Amino acid sequence: MNLNFTPKTPGIVSSHTCVRHSLLKALICAAVLPAGAYAQKTDTLMVGRDAAQNKNMVIFQDGTFLLGGVYNGDPSGINVPIEGAGTRMIWYPAKAAFRAGEVIGTQWDAANVGDYSVAMGYGTRASATGTTAFGYRTVAAQVSAFAVGEDNVASGAASVAMGYHAHTNARSGSFVFADRSILDTLRAGVNHSANWRTSGGFRIFTSSNLSTGLTFQSGAVVSNWGQSNAVISTSTGAYLSTGGVWTNVSDVNKKHRFEKISYEEILKKLRELPVASWSYKTDGENVRHIGPVAQDFHAAFGLGNDNRSIGTVDADGVALAGIKALEERTRNLAAELESLKADNAALRQQMKDNGSNSWMGFAGFGLLALVLGAGLMMARRRMVPSGDQRF
Repeated sequence: MNLNFTPKTPGIVSSHTCVRHSLLKALICAAVLPAGAYAQKTDTLMVGRDAAQNKNMVIFQDGTFLLGGVYNGDPSGINVPIEGAGTRMIWYPAKAAFRAGEVIGTQWDAANVGDYSVAMGYGTRASATGTTAFGYRTVAAQVSAFAVGEDNVASGAASVAMGYHAHTNARSGSFVFADRSILDTLRAGVNHSANWRTSGGFRIFTSSNLSTGLTFQSGAVVSNWGQSNAVISTSTGAYLSTGGVWTNVSDVNKKHRFEKISYEEILKKLRELPVASWSYKTDGENVRHIGPVAQDFHAAFGLGNDNRSIGTVDADGVALAGIKALEERTRNLAAELESLKADNAALRQQMKDNGSNSWMGFAGFGLLALVLGAGLMMARRRMVPSGDQRF
């Protein structure tokens, strides 16, 4: 190794003093820099060359340093600068790999160093091609895997493990984030999945002032939008309760353009609305539903944004309007029935006054039967809707 020392500022320490440090020795021995690669900088402080006069390390006066080398995969592992436990920083050009921190075993031995990999921290291991491991005892064990945090393992190809005790469980393309609420390890269950453990809730904001978005929460905590005892909360006011009830926002302060409706008209449209039993095309063979299709519902009532979906608030509103129409009919029929009862009582009294064996008594019975029969016929006609002609 040949060192050319060309100080431009008085007081610079000698190259021999620098070389006495074992870390610098390792860096110099490990690096090979092609000539002319640093031509854009001229404040060279020190240049290290190999026997063939290749520049393998350059240190500049402004503190910048440049390390190069030749990549060959080092299949025999003979070019690794150092192995075993210790605290150090290593540039391993034969595998184009970088290590910094403290190693507690064989994690940084040649057999555990992946090509083009980076491992930094305490006891980290990046053992496959293109892997990255940062933090405390993290492991990136398959190609392009990434692990950061504490005791995390990215063991699936192109998988990511973050947080605390996260494990991708050899599931490729998976993402696992685990909070520090419990010591148990969170593992990915299937390939190409995102897995989260966030006991304090998962918040997604869709505006810079945090006024809109979505929150997945544990239930007891009040969300950013003010809902409590909810699993899913939204900035719109709608939420899914811990009991499994989806609750639509219905605050009068969020509504306008109110219009009166005719309950009888709603009931008439309901009577004409086709309702059938059916299955979604994605349902299993044993799954059935009942209700109208969106096209018929929209044609009848003109509600919602389009004719391909039915909002639950609209379906509920139509049902309530129909119930109110039926309640009004029932109330009117009840009043008519009370009137018939009064007429019946009057006839009975008249029959009693005239004697039960007189011809007036028989006529009264006949008249009573005629009135009651007519009343019942009218009631049945009002209560029974016409049949659905579509199905």
